[in-house]
Order: sequence, then structure tokens, then C-alpha cells
Amino acid sequence: MRPFGRHLHNQIIVPLVFASIVVAVVAIVVAVSLVGRIIQSWIDESVDSALINTESRLETTSDDLQRSIKMAAEDSRLVAAVTSNDVQSLSGVLVLLNQSLRADNLMLLDEDGGVIASTGRLQLSPGVQPLGGSDRDWVVLSMSHPVLVHLSQAYTLTALEPVKGPEGLTYTLALSSIVDDAFVEHISEGSGAIVGVYDSKGTPVAARSPRSVDGDAAVKALRNPGESVTAAFAGIGEGKTVPLELSNETFRLRAQTIAFKNDPTGSKAYLVVAMPTTVAEQTRRTTTNLICMWSALAVLILLGLNWWVARRVSGPLVQLSDSVGRVAEGDFSAKVSFHGTNEITHLADNFNTMTDSLRERSESLTKKVLELATLYEMSRALGSTLDLETLLDSVLDSAMRIFNVELGYVTLRDRDTGHLTVRSLRGAAAARPDEAAVRTSMSEWVVREGRPLIFNPPRAGEESTGRVDSVSGALAALCVPLISNDGTIGAITVGSRDPQHRFTSDDVRLLATIANHVTIAIGNIELFSSLQDAYLATVRALAAAVDAKDPYTRGHSDRVAQFAISIGDSMDLAPEQRTALEMAAYLHDIGKIGISEDILLKPGTLSDEEMGQMRHHPLIGANILKPIAFPWPIAPVVRHHHEHYDGRGYPAGLKGEEIPMLARVLTVADAYEAMISNRPYRRGRSEEDAILELRRCAGTHFDPRVVDAFIRVLADGAEAAGAIGAVHFDALGPEEANAVFVAVCDGMFASFRRLGGPRLAANLEQDINTTFAARDLPYRLSAGHLACEDVGVITEDEQLDQMRIAMGAVASFIERTSGASLVGHFYAEAVEALPERMRHHADRLGLLS
Repeated sequence: MRPFGRHLHNQIIVPLVFASIVVAVVAIVVAVSLVGRIIQSWIDESVDSALINTESRLETTSDDLQRSIKMAAEDSRLVAAVTSNDVQSLSGVLVLLNQSLRADNLMLLDEDGGVIASTGRLQLSPGVQPLGGSDRDWVVLSMSHPVLVHLSQAYTLTALEPVKGPEGLTYTLALSSIVDDAFVEHISEGSGAIVGVYDSKGTPVAARSPRSVDGDAAVKALRNPGESVTAAFAGIGEGKTVPLELSNETFRLRAQTIAFKNDPTGSKAYLVVAMPTTVAEQTRRTTTNLICMWSALAVLILLGLNWWVARRVSGPLVQLSDSVGRVAEGDFSAKVSFHGTNEITHLADNFNTMTDSLRERSESLTKKVLELATLYEMSRALGSTLDLETLLDSVLDSAMRIFNVELGYVTLRDRDTGHLTVRSLRGAAAARPDEAAVRTSMSEWVVREGRPLIFNPPRAGEESTGRVDSVSGALAALCVPLISNDGTIGAITVGSRDPQHRFTSDDVRLLATIANHVTIAIGNIELFSSLQDAYLATVRALAAAVDAKDPYTRGHSDRVAQFAISIGDSMDLAPEQRTALEMAAYLHDIGKIGISEDILLKPGTLSDEEMGQMRHHPLIGANILKPIAFPWPIAPVVRHHHEHYDGRGYPAGLKGEEIPMLARVLTVADAYEAMISNRPYRRGRSEEDAILELRRCAGTHFDPRVVDAFIRVLADGAEAAGAIGAVHFDALGPEEANAVFVAVCDGMFASFRRLGGPRLAANLEQDINTTFAARDLPYRLSAGHLACEDVGVITEDEQLDQMRIAMGAVASFIERTSGASLVGHFYAEAVEALPERMRHHADRLGLLS
């Protein structure tokens, strides 16, 4: 998909156009946003300035009022009238004083705050007490101050001044100015804003718009406060403005508390300033339009410049592209030539040099690609599996595809016998070749000599040699050895029945590379298998040590492991999960190492305290296993194998899917084995009773799905046991009995060899052979395998006695070397590996008493 078209010109122009537009849009957005913030900041500063101006003029008005009342209080006529306590004279003096003061109210209050005399628009009746007690108290203390107070039905700015009355009394002279629209217009003059005044309860008192502003709607909004005014009140002290949206215009509001510094009573009111944003919005729109216009002009200029540059670059590149197309089609004579000394000219020179080099290297590159493809195929095969058969099949298929042949096989040498066997075969007959075919094959010679071998069919006119590989039937074949640090372990062979096919020395090198990778992969698989076997042997030894503490639970871990693995197979667990389950089953009771033997071996029912200690064993076991770096998650399974599906188990009280799946499987296997086993304090249940108990507790103690899977396993096992049970010992011939005995001995010795190593196994083999010879037993161990000598005709009882004596000798030497606990494990492992029929007969023979 070409979003900008096929031509380079378009691929240069279109992204540049897109980038230019994006840059312009981003610049416009940023500029508009910045202008908007600047204008918003300017509006907020204008509101603050108007608020400060109004507060300043209000403070000035208050100061003027205070000075006026001080002058009036010091007037000699007033002092004389107060001293004489002549009310009529006082009224006349107040009228004369107010003619010059022009106040809305001038009054004199007695010691109790009652009106003695009053004049002005708000003239009050004698005896009325218009002020609060706190105002009078401060005046009594000879404190003059302004106060915002309601007088009669008007809200006023009132200045108070103490006046000495007769007999040492203190009267109060009050000078008031009504806070009305005219008052607001006076204090807001020059601010350019609509101003509203509210009393201490937030009730609107007056609002006025300057003549220069059409603010009737805003004045109305201030006189009838809504959400915006309420929000402005809420923002007092935060220094923020709030919007006032009207039908034709938007205003920004800010509220401020009115309080006088020299007012000891703390009287207050609220001042709300509304600043129109019409001019600011017009400025913002004009600025935005100018930014957009100049940005568009800049984009057009940039686009023209981009087009010119693109044409200068794309023209020569079109010619170069045509020449590249010719080279891609195989024409290495294509040349390009440009005039000038720029980068494009240099590119043309390099292109001409490249075409000359391509002509020389094409064949070499083809071979390199083939080798790289081979290594790629190998890396996929080697990294995808740890199963030897799968690995060999995959590698052989890849090699056959690389060499374009239809035949191939891999042979490996048995480490114990030295025999060469075919492990993977492709393209030959369906049946595996016999030993004679392998011994005469080219792979036998390659493994013996440790060198690669090629044979090709004769060319036309040459005498036919009649050589054919005995395993694959190939006329042309190539075989290379698989060489490890321990020597040659096998060989890989590819071949063809086509008489025209030829292998070369380069093919030898390529197949040798494959062989090296295969050898490394085989070593890794064997190492992993040995590690896994060592883990399993160690785990079984630990399990045997735990089981040995209690004679009644000896073999418990083995049986639980068998049941758990059967359940895992029925539930189609992944191989990694199956291995983890087996390990956890062997180790699930390892925590009992930390439990007192008095509790473990107690014949009766455990007390609550003893049961509490016993319930610690999952945690003890998990803590023992936690530091061990198992390749599988063992510790969580051991920790939670006593959890109940309904959450009433221990130690964590997990329920349902919270319990690990493998722990749920182990819980069922452990419970079933415990139910059918004998204990000092009870006999084991029958299998039928145990199955009924599993069904009854499904959904409470156990996961119902696990129970169903286990019951299927038990049902299948019962059917198989019934079929095998029909074969009596009388039907078991001496050859088959002998085969069972040999298979069990070989399995036990193989387990011992994995655990003890080849040197210890060789010493054990020598001791056992000496004992066999001393007791005149017809058996001999050789390279880990038991061989039986022909002793003629003997009875079945005599044969069985010989087997049991020999098995006793093997068990005795293993016990002497590794401990009694491992004998049973080795025997159980050997029997478990047998086919179903042989396993059944091994149990009936009772080889290990």
C-alpha cells in the first residue's frame, strides 16, 4: 500500500504538505491559546484594578466622612449646646452643621445610644437606638471609627465620633451617607466596571454602571444575584474571577469584602465588580484572524518551496529507479550518469560500481543464502523441542528439503552396547532396517572412522559399480558423523535414487554444519533428561525418607504419585504440569519431617492440639522447598494440597479456582490413598467406599472435575484389571516369567545407575555377579542387563525360588549401598515402567518380599 502514490515527487511533497499544515495548525492553536490566555489575564487584571480603584475610593470616602465628623464634633457651637444639654439648641446646631456637610443624616446619641437630635434625609426620632451595643461601647472608649450599618430603611456608611456630654457623660455624634446607586457611581468612577454593593448577609444594596459602559443588563444581574454572583462570593480570598453570561455580552465578576482598617467593630459588606469583555473578545478575534491569515500565507510559500526541491531531487532519481529495475531483471549492464558534484552524482557512481560487483557475486550469494536458510531451519528445529525423536525427524526433513533429495536417515550409537540403530528414517521402506542392513550401511563406516563419506552414481560412459546404501537404497548418498566430546555418537545420511544426482564437497560442509548443531541439541536433550532423572531420583529419596518415619505410611508417596499422574493423564495436563505434579506428589508430605514422631506414630485419634501441629506440615514442606530452584512450581502445590474446594481447608483457606490446579489434583489423590490404606487406628476402606466418599465430598472438599477424572481412571483400571485377572499364573509360561524378572532387574539397576553413576554401578554389578556364582544362580549382570543361562527343565516353583533369591541379592546390595528406602522405590519404578500385562504378573510373582 502506497499512501502517497508511486512517485518519489509525491512521496516528498505530500508529507511536506502534511507536515506544513500540521505545523501551521499547531502554531495557530498555540498562538490562539496564548492570545486567549493573555487576554483572559488582561481581563482579570482589569477586574482587579477596578476592584482596587473602587476600594480605594470607598476608603477615601470613609476617611473624608471621618474628618468631617471630627470637625463637627469640635465645633464650639455643638460643644456649647451639648454642655448646656439644650435639645432645641442642639437640633439647630446640627441643622447648621449639616448645611455644610450635606450628609444624609447627622445625629447625636446619648450614653445609651438613643437619639437626642437628628437631621438630614434619614432624620430619626428622638429616643430611637439605631446602633448596636458594640458601636456605642467603642465610642464610649473615645474611639472614633466608620461603620457600615442599616439606619431606618437605608444602608449607610456612618462615621462615629465621641462627644463629651454633661456630668462626664460621653455622647456619640454620627454622620451617615446612604449607600445607594449614586454612592456606588461615585466610588466606582474611573474604574470602567459595573459595581454592586451587598450587606453582610449578601443582600444587594446598590449597583451602578458607568456612563461609558452599556451595563444595564449587568446591573440588573447584580441586583438580582444568581449563580455567578454566588460563585463570586464563594471565590472571595482565592483571587479568581467567574463568568457572567448574559444574552448579548459576557462579563467577568470578582467579589471582595469591604472592611475598614480603623473599624474596631468589624462591620463588613461585599463589593462585586463586573468587567465587560466585549473589547477583549473583539481584540482576540482580530488577533486570531491575523494569525490564521499569516499562517496560511506561510504554508503556501513553504509548499511552493517544497515543490521546487522535490522536483530537483525526484528527476534524477526517476532515471536511477529505471536503471535499478533493469538490474532487478538481471541486466547488470545498466548505467546512470548525471552532471554535477552533489550527492545524487555520487550515488550514481556508487550504483555503477555496485552493478559491476553484483555480476561477480551473484553465484556466491546464492550459495550463502542456501546455507543461511539451512541454519535458519536448524535453529527452528533445535529450539522447538526437547524430544529426541521429534528433533531428529524435524532436522532430517529440513536437510532433505535443502539438498532436494527424497531419502534420509539418522543413526545413533547405544552408549552401553555400542550398537548402531536407526532413530529416524524418511523415504525408505516402511519397515525399519534390520541389524545386518545397518552394519553394512555407509553410516556404520562413517561412525567407525569418524569421517564423512560420499558416493555418487557413475556418469554416462563410466562402468557401474553397483553401490547402493543398504539402509535407504540410495544411489547417490552423503553421510557425515555426529561428533561430540565423547566421540562419534552417530551419523546423518541423505540420498537420492536419481542416477543424475551428485553431491559435492560444498554439500559435505553444509551437512557437517547441520550435524554439528544436531550433536549439540542431542547433548542438551540428554543433559536435560539426566537432570530430570536426577531430580526425580532425589525427590523419591526424600519421599522415602519421609515415609520411613511411619511404617504405616511407607510407600504412601509412591502411591499418591501414581494416582496423581493417572488423574493428570485423564485431564490432559501438559508435560510440564505432569512432571510438576509427579514431583509435588512425592514431596507433598516432606513437611512431616518437622512434626514430632510422637504425633506421627500415635495409634489413636489426634487431639486438637496435636491436629493443629499436624496441620503445619504443608507450610513446613513449602518452606523447605522454597529455596530449591526446581524447574517446576512445586512449593505452591505442596503448600495448598490440604485446601478444600469450599474454602474450609488449611493452611490458607483458599477456595475454588483460588487453589492451584495441581494442588486440587493432589488433594484427591492423597485423600483416596489415605482412605484405602490401613492405619494403626483403623482398617482401610474398600475402593467402592472410597469412591462413594469422593463423590459425596465433590464440591466441598474436592474439585468436582478432578473427582470425575479420577473416577474415570479407576473405572478404566478396574476394566483392565478384570481383563488381566482372567490370565492366571498357570497361563504364564517360564519364558514370560523369566522376561518379567529380567525386565524388573534391568529397571532397578538402571535407576541405581542414574543415581549412583557408572563407577558405583560397575562395582555393584561385580558384587552381585559374585553372589550369583556363589549361590549357583543361573543369572549374570553385564553392562546393566541381566542375562539368564539355560539350566534345563525345572519346575515353576524352583524357577520362582531362584528369581526371589536373585532379587533378594540385588535388593540387599542396593540397600547396603544406598539405603533400604531406595530399594522399594527402584522396584516400584521398574514395575511401573512395564507393560500392563507384565506389571500385573510382576505383582503376582511377588519377587520382592
